[in-house]
Formats: sequence, structure tokens, C-alpha cells
Amino acid sequence: MLMVDVFLPLVGLVLIVTAGFLVHVQQHIFGGSGHLMRRYQEQEHTWIYTIPGARKPINFFWASFTLLGSLGVLFISASSFYGRNFFSFNSSEFVVPFLPQGATLTFYGIAGLFVSFHWWILIFWNVGSGYNLYDNQIGMVWFFRYGFPGENRCILSHVRVEDILALQFYANPEPRTGVLYMYTREQGAIPLTPVDVYYDRTPRASVFETASDLAAFLDVPLEIIV
Repeated sequence: MLMVDVFLPLVGLVLIVTAGFLVHVQQHIFGGSGHLMRRYQEQEHTWIYTIPGARKPINFFWASFTLLGSLGVLFISASSFYGRNFFSFNSSEFVVPFLPQGATLTFYGIAGLFVSFHWWILIFWNVGSGYNLYDNQIGMVWFFRYGFPGENRCILSHVRVEDILALQFYANPEPRTGVLYMYTREQGAIPLTPVDVYYDRTPRASVFETASDLAAFLDVPLEIIV
């Protein structure tokens, strides 16, 4: 079992280092206030805030991690079923009994493949990506998102600037981040903060900076709720 004792911890170490590297790269790609929404000012009266979807480095890591882990577990269960240690050149070494350990590993391996398939489907379709388009000249705001294939693959909604009552910034004490909403007359509160910003604990100052810039651009009140 020497190869198993050396190979598996080495693979785990490589995956952990890769995860840290991808998180670091992700923070540089979407870093600062850009992690909330990357802003492009194509014209004087038009701002576009791009929303990152499922194609993030950390999602690629988890999809690959789940896939490789599931294949490894299935490989061990296959070794158990055939009574031969495929990880070693010495086939007489001890292998896991197929019942009940091998059968249980087979179940976990198949379940992991389904989870990995779900991750890769989200990445392939880039679910959740899109943009917010603000135009203070014609007084309109458009929200565009990619969803799952079908009737709701492309989700587009709009709000008139005159219907925006205020931008509401919720300063959460724990975790130390903020959530930004657009409070409208007809549609109520529309969340502008992506969910991963909250769970990634993006600094509150970055979210507030985006809220201030957007409120000034649209010329609407900014309410700070603690």
C-alpha cells in the first residue's frame, strides 16, 4: 500500500495548493470593488456593470476536484470488486473488501459524478452571468442574466429611473460586508449584490463605494441601513 499512502496525500496537497492559487487569481480578476460588479462607462450617460457567472476559477477547481475524487473512489471500488490493487504493481497487496466497503465506495463515487456533472453544466452554460445597464439619459435600467436552457435562458427586465425610490445599503455587522438593493415603486426591492459577494465577505467599503457611485450617477437617494 506504499503507493496509495504516498499518491493520495500528494494529490490532496496539489489540489489544496491549486485551490489557494485560484482563489488568489479570482481576487485579482474581480478584485476590490470590481469583485462586486466590474464597471464600464462606454458613453457619458451609460454605465454597464458586468456580473460574473459560474465560470469562476474557484468553480472550475471544485468541479475538477469532485470529478477526480469521484473517479478515484470508483477506481478503488473497482480494485475491490476485482480483488486486485490497481494502485500497486504488487497485486497481492491488501485490497478493500467489496462488501460492504467497496459497494459503499461505488455509491459515493457515482453520487460524486452527479455532483461534478452539475458543476460542469453550470460552468458550460455560465448560469448567473449577465450585466446591469444604466442609462440616465433615457432614464432606463436593464437587468440581463443567463439562466438554464429553455424559455428562461435569457432573462431581461427593466426599470424606469423615475420609478426608483432609493438605493438601500444594508451594512451587516457580521460578516463585515454589505448588501445593496434598488427599491422601486412597482417591483419593490431588487437585489444588486451578487450572492457570492456576501459569502466571500467582500469588504463593506467596496460595496458602499459602488452604491455611492451608482446613486450619484442615477441621481437617486442612498439610504444606509445598519
